[in-house]
Amino acid sequence: MPDARSIWSFMPRTASWPSRSPSLPQLRSSSDPRWSCKYSLKFCSIAANTTGVGFHPRRLLALLRARLAARPITVLTGARQTGKTTIVRDLLPAGGDLPSVYFSLDDPDERLRLAADPVRRLDHGARIVVLDEIQKQPALLDAVKLLADRGEGRRFLLLGSAQVLLLRQVRETLAGRAALLELWPLGLVERVEGPEAPLSGLDQIWREGEAAVRRMAESPPSADDARLWRGRAEEHFLWGGYPALEPMPPEERRAWLRDFRRTYLERDLADLGRVADLDQFALAQNLLAARTGQLLSHSEVARELGVAVNTVKRYVRFLEISYQLFLLRPLQPTVTARLVKSPKLYWTDPALASLLGERAGAADGALFETAVLDELLRWSSWQPEPPALHFFRTHAGREVDFILHAPDRVVALEAKSSERAHRTDARPLTEVLGALTLRGVARDAWRVGLVVTRGREVEPLAPGVWAVPDWRLFGPGG
Repeated sequence: MPDARSIWSFMPRTASWPSRSPSLPQLRSSSDPRWSCKYSLKFCSIAANTTGVGFHPRRLLALLRARLAARPITVLTGARQTGKTTIVRDLLPAGGDLPSVYFSLDDPDERLRLAADPVRRLDHGARIVVLDEIQKQPALLDAVKLLADRGEGRRFLLLGSAQVLLLRQVRETLAGRAALLELWPLGLVERVEGPEAPLSGLDQIWREGEAAVRRMAESPPSADDARLWRGRAEEHFLWGGYPALEPMPPEERRAWLRDFRRTYLERDLADLGRVADLDQFALAQNLLAARTGQLLSHSEVARELGVAVNTVKRYVRFLEISYQLFLLRPLQPTVTARLVKSPKLYWTDPALASLLGERAGAADGALFETAVLDELLRWSSWQPEPPALHFFRTHAGREVDFILHAPDRVVALEAKSSERAHRTDARPLTEVLGALTLRGVARDAWRVGLVVTRGREVEPLAPGVWAVPDWRLFGPGG
């Protein structure tokens, strides 16, 4: 699927968004005039008079609308090809009467024009000003800050393919001013037909606790729905969540993933810093992807690469900033046990982890654990108040893969790539949930343990601990 920016770039100045194209799904309206380019091929005025959905309903959309209405600056970041431009295309027409203008900082000429007089060129009064790929010109943020502070209805929506707040200049400029959101690849529950993605099983459990799990066990879906969503989950965890992959046959998907990796090395990496040896960096990618789901040891990777530890730390930072990998931090509860302090490394898409690390697929335990973590990241990103997410591991080897916690609730999860869970699988969850005292979590907070499987049934394993299939947990409705 071509990126929407490339389509905008070649539209006539008075053209409207096409009602159908070979690469884009039919929108709700047969005539969609939202994107009419008045000023130049890269500077668009967006008419806010229609609604529509993109290729997939995105759970983040409602939260993005709310943040944009309430804050002068909203920052939406995520890896390239996750659908940031598409979700904005869907957002702005439904966002009210506020007209909008769009700048693509992918265009070097646009960057030069804006740099010459940023305050004047970005000041459009009570409009939404969209700056796409903001990490390419963070110097514009001083002008954004100045204009946002003037008020008078000005709104700025900044899109980026990097975690811009990990860049010091951006962090210092936007501190306290911006609403921050992240768009990950598709979650399983977003693979639905219709204008909106439904609530998932995890949504229900997070709201209601064990009562929701019990209801899931007592009210299984129909055989047809079970077959449909088990199949979707298998495909989703095998091929990941990048929207462009869905209509492609397997051989094209593999080619797309290889091209994605090549584009990252040749283009995205240049936005983050100088890498003298791209081949060495590519090998580091492979070595790190092969370690998905493991504790990160910079020194071990450095030995295999034959480079300094600081070089590996720099590579890891680049991969983290650009949403290629995620470092899950260990839980530090108020207990006396000696706990592991190193983070665990996860690739942010199971298909890329499989490709780069040369692993087997969803039945691989580390890849399944990676897929579960990736779903938790997606789910957390669209929560109005995201819970904390950690893992728990002592030096003695007691471990729980994932712990979601808020002041009044705790959900602990173990990922098991088998189709059945056993009562022994509940033991780590029972021990940790029973003994865990967390900072900021009430003593009477409810606690639920989940063993996530690739199976069919929701079933109890121990008091407060249940086996839940991946497709029931992350798919629609529980």
